[in-house]
Amino acid sequence: MSKATKTPFRIALHGMDSRTCKTMEMYLKGPCRGAAIVVDEAEANIDMIDADHPKARDILDARKASTPARPIILLSLQNLQLDNTYFIKKPVNVEQILAVLDKIKAVAHARKAIGGGVKPVLDPQPKAPDSPEPAKLEPPKKMAMDVYVNKSKTANPVETEHHKASKHQSAMQLNEGGFSAFLGTLTNIDFDDEAQLLTACYDPRQYFLGYVQSAYKTANLQSRVLQLCSIWKPLTIFPETQEIWVDADDKQTRAFAGMPLGKGSVSKMILTAVDPAITIQRPENKLQDMWAFVWKLAIWTSKGRFPIGLDIQRPVYLERWPNFTRLVITPDALRIAALLVQAPRTPLEVSGLLHVKPQYVFVFISACQAIGILKQSERQVDTVIAVEQTTKPKNKGLLSKILSKLRGA
Repeated sequence: MSKATKTPFRIALHGMDSRTCKTMEMYLKGPCRGAAIVVDEAEANIDMIDADHPKARDILDARKASTPARPIILLSLQNLQLDNTYFIKKPVNVEQILAVLDKIKAVAHARKAIGGGVKPVLDPQPKAPDSPEPAKLEPPKKMAMDVYVNKSKTANPVETEHHKASKHQSAMQLNEGGFSAFLGTLTNIDFDDEAQLLTACYDPRQYFLGYVQSAYKTANLQSRVLQLCSIWKPLTIFPETQEIWVDADDKQTRAFAGMPLGKGSVSKMILTAVDPAITIQRPENKLQDMWAFVWKLAIWTSKGRFPIGLDIQRPVYLERWPNFTRLVITPDALRIAALLVQAPRTPLEVSGLLHVKPQYVFVFISACQAIGILKQSERQVDTVIAVEQTTKPKNKGLLSKILSKLRGA
């Protein structure tokens, strides 16, 4: 005889688009093991509302007026405490959903006992006696994301070995100690303070980074060699080969990159065309890959902060892997990249999942945004439901498989 199975709760979704509703339906059926199902409003015994929806207040009032005895679950990025509601912080996960459903079930049983056997609103509809036990389903496959990567112009294939070495010299991996020395520290921000953490941002337009990015766009559009002059050393941009030339080492560049530019400095920023005949005379050991240089500028500008305009409470993702063979690899960069390539996540969620310092996540996403491979997710579903971590089974050898068969495994 099969054991009696628990009937699932019936949840009506409000304030969610069709994609989010479908994903939530799959999420409850898969990772949540059928603890609840998504149904129409008339058949539901629980209402679930996206409290970040513009009309969430109207939806909440309408549900309370229509079905006052029905439990309401609110989903939000902010911590909410509203009377007669249950709260789940976005992005939701299995543990949160099951915990809230257990609370609702406990309250329903308590009301039933006090009411002398009166059937509460939450009692699920009876299922057929021969209903099979819900199968253990795998988490739903993540939806493919359409990404568009602009192909850069092909660089000159003819390079001397000395030239190649100079272009690749910035590739290095840093541990925490080396990173602090390479990056510098911020004394005015306490990253352990949540209030300061959420405001630890910088504006690239107030630093050398912003002017270099703007100059490169202009040089690329005009397809000509341009020189950016400032109060510092002149920087020459070669859009055809995706390179820059500057007569400075990393130490000098780092000092200027981390310095906010005042009005006097900005007024001396001049972008001029350069005679190709003159550029040939420049020593090649000062040439650098354009994106490796911008990547370093972003690291030195960030110093553990995130760029202004990026909402760290909303998910971000990587369009593609950074070319780590030419880039400075900050602490835990590979692990952070693996998560953000897999699916959109908030920067603070990444920090929590990997147990790394928030400033390491911020500096990495700053560098990725600077070279154009980090995007902010616009999909509602990415903020509502957390991506479940999946573990791949270990590959078994032939002997292990035979022993497993003999043991009856």
